[in-house]
Amino acid sequence: AYRLARALDRRAAVGEGETGPDNGVDTETPAGAPEADEAEQWYRQAAARGHRRAALHLGAILERRGELREAGRWYLTSAKDGEARAACALGFLLRDAGDTESAAVWWLRAAQDGDGNAANALGALHAERGETQTAERWYRAAMDAGDDNGAYNLGLLCAEQGRTAQAEQWYRRAAYAGHREAANALAILLLQVGDTSGAEPWFSKAAEAGSVDAAFNLGILYAGRGEERVALRCYEQAAAAGHTEAALQVGIARLREGDEAAAERHLRCAAGGGSAEAAYRLAAVLDARRPAVSEHELGESSLNVKTECEEWYERAASQGHRRAQVRVGMLAAARGDVVEAARWYRAAAEAGSRNGAFNLGLLLAREGSEPEAAVWWERAADAGHGRAALRLALVYARRGELAEGQRWADRAVALGPAEVTERAGRLRDALREELSA
Repeated sequence: AYRLARALDRRAAVGEGETGPDNGVDTETPAGAPEADEAEQWYRQAAARGHRRAALHLGAILERRGELREAGRWYLTSAKDGEARAACALGFLLRDAGDTESAAVWWLRAAQDGDGNAANALGALHAERGETQTAERWYRAAMDAGDDNGAYNLGLLCAEQGRTAQAEQWYRRAAYAGHREAANALAILLLQVGDTSGAEPWFSKAAEAGSVDAAFNLGILYAGRGEERVALRCYEQAAAAGHTEAALQVGIARLREGDEAAAERHLRCAAGGGSAEAAYRLAAVLDARRPAVSEHELGESSLNVKTECEEWYERAASQGHRRAQVRVGMLAAARGDVVEAARWYRAAAEAGSRNGAFNLGLLLAREGSEPEAAVWWERAADAGHGRAALRLALVYARRGELAEGQRWADRAVALGPAEVTERAGRLRDALREELSA
């Protein structure tokens, strides 16, 4: 019954194009296929008669289907009969359910029976607890069991402890065995010590093996050399696999090329993946498309309805993006929501945005709080904001503090832009005449 189930299992996998070797419990058959359904029936018959590997495979099928309680029961049956892979799988089920202590018991049993995956899981558990020596012992056990993840995890452990030479040694061992993330980690380590020529082939090897992070990192390497077209191809490879920052870079490149539709598509992917910069840039693209609305068309209802671009600005702003915070503040001010505008301007200003500080000053001045406004204008002017310097010059001139007014006028002339330079120049000359009179 078990052998018949395995044959049907393999046939179902081949029917879906999964022509890899027989990986035991790791084989994923397409749910709902006739062969898969029949295979499950024969696994059940064999498992019910005490066949431990049938119970293991049945547990894996049920786990993939989300029937975790029954999957756990079959894993337990198989593990009690001495199947190490079932004990390991049961450990992961228990960990995901929050029972780490019970998971460790089953991982220990599996690791002692030579299961490398369980040994790695135990190593990670001890590493999380700060028990690095025990973690290292289990990672070595995983490596001895033929699991390349053991060498990779040893590399990570050494890197965290600052043992760079040993980290490189373990990364190399795993990378030469074909571990793609170890190849990427090795390349990063080499890059950190200035060995760019040594890093590049490992990034390439990892990217070719399917490492999304390596493809992105390779793109950064090429971009740093000015090879933008090659870098873009790497970014596109990573973006196609769902890499958020790579999608952002592709979006930016497409914007530069004027391909707004492609740019929007990639920016949406990156923004959806959590990139604040992508959300801001997507909002700016949508914002630029909005038709101008004349004042007589703006009813109260239209002012209170947020557009999609506003929603993206807010998403970026809530993630701490300073330019988005300033933009959300401006939109709130345009709706007449002074409190909301001040909140976003203040958030941007406190994070170091000179535009946020300037706009907050304008808002406070309009509300009659010119002394506080001057504080924020000074912060903006010190950060290089010409209009803020001009505002300060006017404030001091009105107060009769002509020398201070002239100082800020000089600063505004130097900072610009052109219209500010012109106005500040006239004010400075007037103050100078008055001071010399």
